[in-house]
Amino acid sequence: MTIAVILSLVIPGLGHLYIGRFGRALIWFIGGIAIGIILDQQGSLTPGTLIVLGVLGVLAAVDCMVMLRFFQPGKRQ
Repeated sequence: MTIAVILSLVIPGLGHLYIGRFGRALIWFIGGIAIGIILDQQGSLTPGTLIVLGVLGVLAAVDCMVMLRFFQPGKRQ
């Protein structure tokens, strides 16, 4: 469980990929990229952009913990 949460903190979606939730992994990863592109219109990362991306990583980690606690990894519910 700890590895999946840490992976989600580093790159949103990576923890979901680790536990076998491929659809969620793709949504978190593409969502993170899209949000980063939208917020980075000036071409330089601002502190606000980094904070938003950090919060996204924390939310991805929390979602990964929920998936691990309430659903069996790799099994569709």
